[in-house]
Parts: sequence; structure tokens; C-alpha cells
Amino acid sequence: MVRIIAVFLSLFLSTVSFAQVLVGGDEPTKEEVKEEKPRQKKKAVEIEGRTSIYALANWSSTSRVLTENEGLYAEPLGTRADETSLTVWSYGLGFRNRVNKFIYWDGGISFYRNGESYLYEGADTMFAYQTYYNYISMPLRINFCYGKNFLWNAGIGLVPQMFNGYRQEQQWETTTDSKGTETIKARNGYNSFALSAVFNVGLTMNFDNGWGLILMPEARIQLTSTYMETSSYIHKARAYGFSVGLIRNI
Repeated sequence: MVRIIAVFLSLFLSTVSFAQVLVGGDEPTKEEVKEEKPRQKKKAVEIEGRTSIYALANWSSTSRVLTENEGLYAEPLGTRADETSLTVWSYGLGFRNRVNKFIYWDGGISFYRNGESYLYEGADTMFAYQTYYNYISMPLRINFCYGKNFLWNAGIGLVPQMFNGYRQEQQWETTTDSKGTETIKARNGYNSFALSAVFNVGLTMNFDNGWGLILMPEARIQLTSTYMETSSYIHKARAYGFSVGLIRNI
């Protein structure tokens, strides 16, 4: 009887010890705990303060708002009322800086050109001209943007302009079939400074190699007159066009 009880107790104690091993198990090492931690995602590259440089070419249809200068110097518009638009090219270099995820500003230096044209055709005569106003300009804009590789933007800004020259190309034909051309250039009689407002919307496609392509419709509205206060007219240019260019992120 005593022997049976001893065997029973021995089996009971062995079972309890085995159960404790199953429940508790071995404690994991520090290395194992470290491996089980979820991997943290890498933080996204910050875009604030990112700077880019760009070069643009702009094609625009330009015209003007021409009115009589009130007072002593006023004159009727005459044939100038029949002037029409003129297509021109302009060029620029600039840089951008990202302020935050949704805003960047840009500035630079550009060669802007505005103009208008005129054509008269009679039974056997013709007279035409194309007028160009050239400016060295410094556009300053703030843009609201969205995206990264495909960066959509809409912007507004001001364009201080220094007058660089006037040129008019004339062509004519007379009743005797005589044809001729003439180029008229001038620097006097025009305001040395003009100010325009600029509006743009567009897309910048950024590539993995750091380069990008800019596609941007743009409108420029001149706020001050091209001519001096003593001129017979008040002349304010308009330009509606499209810019295309390359940009480099640095």
C-alpha cells in the first residue's frame, strides 16, 4: 500500500513539473525581441526649401488696349483703331523655391515682347506694319501647387519691366507696282518702366534624374501705359500664350 502511494505521488509531481514547462516556456532573448518589432517606415523626403532652376520659351498672341489721353495731348485714334493682334516669342530664366507642400514662389529675368499689327489693302495698294515693344523683365510669382512627380500649379504675380526698345517693320505696295519695306527703331517717347500682372496655370513633370518639363499657359496684363504722360494715347499691352521649358531640381 505504501509503495502504491509513493508511485502515485511521483507521477503527480512529474506531471505538474511538465505542465509548468509547457505554460512558462523559455523567455525570449533580447535579440529575439528586437527582431519581432515591426519595421519602421522611412520618412518621406522633405520637399520644403527645395530649389529648382528653369529656362522657358513663351509663345503669345499680343494686343493692346489703346485709348485717347485725356486733356491737352489727346488725339483721335484714327487708323490705329484698326490694329490687330501679333504673335511673338519671349524667353526667360528663373528659379523656384518650395515653401511647403502646397506653395512655391519663383522669380527670374526674362526678355518679354509685346506688339500689334496693321494691314490696309486697297484695289491696287497695300500698307502693313508690325510693331514690337521689347522689355527686360523680372517676374515674381507665388504658386499654389499639388503633387510631386506631376506637380499641378496655379499662380499670380507682378512683372516689373524695363523698356528695351521699339521696332516697327513696314511693308507697302503702290499703284505703280512699286514695293518697299522699312524698319523704324526708337527709344524715346516711351516710359522706361512698366508694370504688368501675370497669371498662370500649368503642370511640371518631374523625372527621376532630377530634370523636369514645364507646360504652362500664361496671361500678362500691363497695368501702366507704354507711352509717356505727354503722349496722345494710353497704351496697355495684353499677352495670352503658352510657356514650355526645362527645370532642374538642385
